Amino acid sequence: MEFLRLCKQLHNAMREGIDRSLRQMGADITPSQLDVLICIAQEGGRPMNQKDIEEQLRLSNPTVTGILKRLERKGFVDRAVGSRDRRYKEVCLTEKSSQLGDRLHPSAQVMLGQLFRDFSLQEFDELNRLLRRLVENCRQAVWEEEPGEALAQAAQAVPACPSGTAR
Repeated sequence: MEFLRLCKQLHNAMREGIDRSLRQMGADITPSQLDVLICIAQEGGRPMNQKDIEEQLRLSNPTVTGILKRLERKGFVDRAVGSRDRRYKEVCLTEKSSQLGDRLHPSAQVMLGQLFRDFSLQEFDELNRLLRRLVENCRQAVWEEEPGEALAQAAQAVPACPSGTAR
């Protein structure tokens, strides 16, 4: 359980730092909105299907719809009926998003430098590899479908955790 608590503390600390940086820069955006912009930006400038944003960020349709509506009102994204499938909205970044990214990039570099101070390149790469594996394991976890059965399976698996770290 300490592992889960540490993950939550790390998440909260990073969110607070990002939120503080955004406010100091006068960026009219929340950390959740920034997550969506980064998700879209990683598509390399191509429009992104709203459904793909939901899946990648593991957010519900209403949550993503609300975030996108606010980003659209603020001028950070444009939304249009999908060219491949008219049932889905396609989202693309605006010039305002690019300008925000240019302003945020140096701050993000400083923050990452502080977070990974005293990490070697090998440690950083290994941490990224392990986190990607952990995220993939979470996505494949059976507890999304059958909570009762999954908890029983998880309880049986706990002793197999290295050094009892899950306890």
